[in-house]
Amino acid sequence: MRLFPKKAPHIRSDTSNKTVMGDAIVTLAALYFMAACYNGRRAVMLGLLSIGVCWAANTLCVLLRGRRVNLRDFSPVVTGMMIPLMMPASIPYHVVVVAGLFAILIVKQPFGGLGNNVFNPAAGGIAFAIACWPAQMFLYPLPNATLDLWGELNASTSSSAAYTLSVGGVPTADYTSVLLGQHPGPMGTTCVLVILACLLYLLFRGTARYQQVLPFLLVITALNFFFPRISTDGLASAFYEVLATPALFCAAFLFNDPATSPSRDLGKAVYGALGGAVVFLFTRFGGYEQTAAFAILLLNALCPAIDEVAEQYITKKRRLRYGRKVTIDLSGEADFDSDPEAAPNP
Repeated sequence: MRLFPKKAPHIRSDTSNKTVMGDAIVTLAALYFMAACYNGRRAVMLGLLSIGVCWAANTLCVLLRGRRVNLRDFSPVVTGMMIPLMMPASIPYHVVVVAGLFAILIVKQPFGGLGNNVFNPAAGGIAFAIACWPAQMFLYPLPNATLDLWGELNASTSSSAAYTLSVGGVPTADYTSVLLGQHPGPMGTTCVLVILACLLYLLFRGTARYQQVLPFLLVITALNFFFPRISTDGLASAFYEVLATPALFCAAFLFNDPATSPSRDLGKAVYGALGGAVVFLFTRFGGYEQTAAFAILLLNALCPAIDEVAEQYITKKRRLRYGRKVTIDLSGEADFDSDPEAAPNP
């Protein structure tokens, strides 16, 4: 099977790159507002630092390639905003800097920049940070704790609900606390109600596609409902696995990157269902409590194959539907490649 990767521009509708990135920035800004409410000014400082690093690295790479900097390219801003939201608010600043540099210099620009990257840059930066600093990445300050803007952090820390689930325990946070974000976790992934509002906004605007998001979430929910890994009923298992972990955040943002997603609706549906199954398997057998970023990178690698299989299926279905292949030459006459007797009489 020959694979033909998509080429930029990767947005094939009347929606511009500026609109897509603008929608992402607006929704991510809402999550930063909630992170600031729970963790103070340090959450905003982490976001600003990450944006600055990603934008500077992206600009440097564009200049080194001898191209003109596109001031309307907000993709490094979106990448910079996503990375800290998947981290604790107590994360050291140098971890955010290295993750941003890795996302742009290693994951994005070597493949050609905007629209040509094979892997999601933010997922790559997060996965690199998890592999290098697991202790700092999985230790979270308690909600409403006072965090110093600079210097050593002395706030009380705790493990997340994802860790409790990974060791077979039931999270202590009740349903209301999970929905409101009143439990330890990555600073942008805990407030479920705000994330749901952001996802609905992205779906309404067409920035996110329901053909891809719904299969992703439904498969994760169904698998955890029928095969719970905690000593409780399937409904509680599905609730905590989807809403008390970064799964919903990944569905709304990381999983919807148009550059690393299939182009056809059939491919998006297959991609979403497969993504849900891969995330489920990674959470059960992965080496870390948060493995969604690694699962997304694996799915990104499979995206060209999924797109090609969907294209072949659609083409075959059309041929079976019409029963013959019809080509039109420049003279406007139809050439019937099937049985000549099936052609209309003159």
